[in-house]
Amino acid sequence: MSTRTWFSGIVAMLIIAVVLVAAGCSGNSDGCPDDDGSRPPIDPPIDPPVEPPVYEGHDDYFAANLYINSTTCTQSGCHPEAGSEVMASMHWNWEGAPNTAEGFENIPVGKNNLINNFCIAIPSNEGRCTQCHAGYGYADDTFDFNDTTAIDCLACHDTTGTYAKAPKTAGNPVDTVDLQLVASTTDEGLPSRVNCGNCHYGAGGGDNVKHGDLSSTLNDPTFDDDVHMDATGNNFTCQRCHSTVDHRIAGQDLHSAVEGPAACTDCHASASLHEDRGVSSTYDNHLDIIACQTCHIPAFARSMPTKVDWRWETAGQDIDPIPTDQYGKPTYDKLKGDFVWEMDVQPTIMWHNGTWRKTIIGESDTYTSVPVVLATPIATESSENAKLYPFKRMTGNQPADIVNERILVPHLFGLLGGANPYWVFFDWATAIQDGVDYTGVPYSGSWGFVDTVMYLRVNHEVAPAEDAVTCFQCHGTDRLDWDGLGLNDPFASTPD
Repeated sequence: MSTRTWFSGIVAMLIIAVVLVAAGCSGNSDGCPDDDGSRPPIDPPIDPPVEPPVYEGHDDYFAANLYINSTTCTQSGCHPEAGSEVMASMHWNWEGAPNTAEGFENIPVGKNNLINNFCIAIPSNEGRCTQCHAGYGYADDTFDFNDTTAIDCLACHDTTGTYAKAPKTAGNPVDTVDLQLVASTTDEGLPSRVNCGNCHYGAGGGDNVKHGDLSSTLNDPTFDDDVHMDATGNNFTCQRCHSTVDHRIAGQDLHSAVEGPAACTDCHASASLHEDRGVSSTYDNHLDIIACQTCHIPAFARSMPTKVDWRWETAGQDIDPIPTDQYGKPTYDKLKGDFVWEMDVQPTIMWHNGTWRKTIIGESDTYTSVPVVLATPIATESSENAKLYPFKRMTGNQPADIVNERILVPHLFGLLGGANPYWVFFDWATAIQDGVDYTGVPYSGSWGFVDTVMYLRVNHEVAPAEDAVTCFQCHGTDRLDWDGLGLNDPFASTPD
């Protein structure tokens, strides 16, 4: 090696050493050579944070993203609280506390464990009943109420009118629904009367069957149908009265936990309400004891018939042709028995202060007299805050343990609730045994049918003012059960 080459090498090494020292390298610190001349890996540079895309609306978002299920909404950063809110609500849980059932105010009570005299009860029949659950897949009692992926956002927020749940699928949508389209058009997705009515109109198994004041007529009602929902007038949506906070909906006093009151006086609060409108102040003198609905809903089922009696005992027969009544409604169904339909039904007037006696499976489902009262307001004239309200009176008969005197839940639909659904085999004995096994109630093995009655409060189909009940449509008549209500009619006729 020449002296020049050796010297050049020494100079190069000195230059490298100076650079490394200037860079702060010492020993085997990061990025510097180790003693053996190797070099540890250098950490890659950190990329600057990427700003998420900004979407102008649901249509813009779903043009770029696929709708999968509710997590698309709750985990996208758009509606992070919605999932937990829904899962705390009655529309999701179908039971809760506090509730309005006397003696059971602080235990979970609701659709899941109440008995009625329409389709009777949920347990063992979930797969059919839960077509109206605010979720997917509630097919039996193993359903996970903590599963956010099972929430059905679109049932309540669809604005296309195309979304529908398929019967017999535990709440899943029909196959033909374009979920991407529905999701992309929910910018103005506050629930409409149609959204709510898709379930509530059909309660009890058909349009206006159960409540009598909730039918598809209210999708596009006239002023005569309901002065508040009149499509060309006030056009109120349901939540105009059923105020909603964090997916908790006020005003479900019969079968649900308390999520807030809904009352006419939320808007009509003046003590001189009638006088202020040029009507006799005599009406104002009644406001302390008579609810607004009692006079302003003189009859219900004014536009569509409602069932007022249902006899399960006659089910299972092959009758052809199916008989119909003056309204064209079928009065028999092999699956369900005999029915009576009525229109322009005069309500039953009862004292009510928001508390009920309810029939809860395994808790308050025994009886000592017939007809068995499945649901009734329990206030009297002396109860605090009690007023006279209008109710639908529903009668019928249904299966019972005639030895233990207990109302029973039969297994009607599907195989997840047992091997013997009545709607397949039409055998009451095995269907009742399935239901007993599913609900776990004591059972003597002897069954029969008992008469039942229940009362449902009437709140909708508010009539025009000129059709309201007048003084002498109550006084001097039997419109009210004066004695039963503990009242004296000052205008009652006296014997000669």
